[in-house]
Amino acid sequence: MSSAGDAARAEAQRADGRDGGNKGTASTTENRGKRAEEYAQNAICGRPTAHTVVDGLSERYPMSRRPRGAALIFAHSEFEDKALKPRPSAAHDAEIARAAFEALDFQPEVFFDLTKDELVRKLREVSQRDHSGCDALAVVFMSHGEVKARNNMELVCAKDDRLPTKELWINFTAERCPGLAGKPKLYFIQACRGPEVDKGVRMTRPAFGIPVQTDSIQEDYVIPLHADQLVMWASYPGFPAFTSERKGIQGSVFIHFLAENLKNCASTSPRLSSILLKVTREVAVLYESEIDSQNPYHKNKQVPYIHSTLLREIYF
Repeated sequence: MSSAGDAARAEAQRADGRDGGNKGTASTTENRGKRAEEYAQNAICGRPTAHTVVDGLSERYPMSRRPRGAALIFAHSEFEDKALKPRPSAAHDAEIARAAFEALDFQPEVFFDLTKDELVRKLREVSQRDHSGCDALAVVFMSHGEVKARNNMELVCAKDDRLPTKELWINFTAERCPGLAGKPKLYFIQACRGPEVDKGVRMTRPAFGIPVQTDSIQEDYVIPLHADQLVMWASYPGFPAFTSERKGIQGSVFIHFLAENLKNCASTSPRLSSILLKVTREVAVLYESEIDSQNPYHKNKQVPYIHSTLLREIYF
């Protein structure tokens, strides 16, 4: 290997930095800001350490423990703000979610109509538990949601107040909850994400066929603080989530298809990514709202939305 090549690689390593930043930006105080400077100073002292039995490049998360972990189910039906309509489907949705996660050998804990402070306290309390004997954590949150027009911040509603959606998972990042570091954290959110309208697009089959072209073990490793997390919302950003009393749904459309598919998979052990893809497909294809024909949300479509930093597959 040439010395010129070694020098080029060394230079590339020294120049490693933020995409979009100038060379060396990460080491200059004036470009970081006070908060980033404090974080960098703390980082000099070392990073948090958590234990794992998983090889860094393993393709699957271990999911053999019983129970697999806690499944926190937060259902909100009544609100102090009278501008927020009651959610009569909350009890039904909580029950089918509880049954689904119980079938998957999680340990469900159901909470109704918590205030903002009670909700935040519960999440913090769970994050401080001993999770060494768990394989995963699941959180299901069902309520109203909205978006702040000023800064596009997404909010969900507790009984008495709003809170940023990120509060649902902020206590379970790797540095705040080392017992769950390297383990999957799954969040399912039934709440509106805005008022936009989605009438969908009619799909038809073409008259003629269209041709289709087919086509080492690490002793230790470091993961990002926000790795191993999946958040699945009932709807796409900016759009509402619907409830229905048709076709056997009797509650939130997203929770219905999610619970149904999770429960059905308990005996077949497929992978989570396939299950959630099926949930997304069924909500998108099988559901269309039926309201007063003069209502802008009549004949609207809904599609769930996933944000994932999972590093491996989950098989039940």
